[in-house]
Amino acid sequence: MYYFSETSSNRPSSATEGKRKQTTAIVLLGVIGAEYGHEIETNKKKTPEDQKRRSVVDGFGLSNYSLARYTSQALAFLLLVPPSPSFPAHTALRRAAIDLIGRGFTVWQPYLDVSKILLGLLELCCDSDKLVPSMSYGLPLTPAADSCRTARHALSLIALARPPTFITCLVKEVARYNTLAQNAQALNISMHMTVLSRSKPEILRVIELLIDKMQTDVSDLLVEVMDIVIHCLDHTQLKVRGLKELFPAICRFYNVTYCNSTRRIAVGAKSGALAIYELRASKCQTISAHAAAINACSFSPDGKYLASYSNKENKLCFWQTATGLFGLGNAQTRCIRTYNTPHLSEAVKNNPLRMARLQWPANKVVSLITDDNLEYRFSVT
Repeated sequence: MYYFSETSSNRPSSATEGKRKQTTAIVLLGVIGAEYGHEIETNKKKTPEDQKRRSVVDGFGLSNYSLARYTSQALAFLLLVPPSPSFPAHTALRRAAIDLIGRGFTVWQPYLDVSKILLGLLELCCDSDKLVPSMSYGLPLTPAADSCRTARHALSLIALARPPTFITCLVKEVARYNTLAQNAQALNISMHMTVLSRSKPEILRVIELLIDKMQTDVSDLLVEVMDIVIHCLDHTQLKVRGLKELFPAICRFYNVTYCNSTRRIAVGAKSGALAIYELRASKCQTISAHAAAINACSFSPDGKYLASYSNKENKLCFWQTATGLFGLGNAQTRCIRTYNTPHLSEAVKNNPLRMARLQWPANKVVSLITDDNLEYRFSVT
């Protein structure tokens, strides 16, 4: 009879074994937090069944959140740690961490640097246009495609779970990108190689998903969303095809309008402000247009006038934008006429996003068309 003993060369080192146990523990804690953390947040009254499970979920609640904090930091580390021979870019462990970040985002969010998480996920999606066919048609997935699919799913879960957080974090990164782009030549930086430049299609995909599923949340931050959309769109294509054809989802809002002749976009905000984007000059002008939320705005066909409407204020305004000689100098937008508008029915007010729209039957006449198909006409002159 022969006895074989495991030699030191075959036995995992204590350091390797320790790392394996740590990663296993992180994944298990991530699963527990993602699955049960929501219940701790939402249900403050504990039932007898909750008491039985307390030893399992303790540490993911409001009063005792130590496990949630440490687990979120560990999951973030597994996502963001640079690839190395010991921890390659596309491993099952990294994908598990990505998946758990998405599934339990509402639990992890208070302890995460959300901007870093979003950029880390977007980086994995930069080549999604090349990898999507294998994901769509059931072809065998490469490790990179599997990571991309997992990251895309996590981005969708994060955006749908916390739309304001997703939008505000992303618009801050876009602002940083624009500031850096102004000094890119002096700093010798290639902007087209940055994550925000390479992941534009993926960002637009998530924004379109938000518009489809969380329209009210998007409407509340529509100017910020437009900042993101303008960053992602190809301005040459925008000039040729127009906003409605290039990104039709954003045109579902009646308080978004695009003028192809002047290459301007206007967005009416919930605050009553009008944001007017001058695409030729890459500038945005914000004016205090109304004292309440703007429900609709529209450029005239010739681009000389902009009409804006606020239901709460019961007011419609005409705006004229003028530039200096030969288009030089800053654009000056001024209100040239204001009308009081009729009160809308309560049935129409129940759907604030579809309450009323503006259409121009002529260059100096605009129609206010309510959701119940009533029409009121107003003239610039």
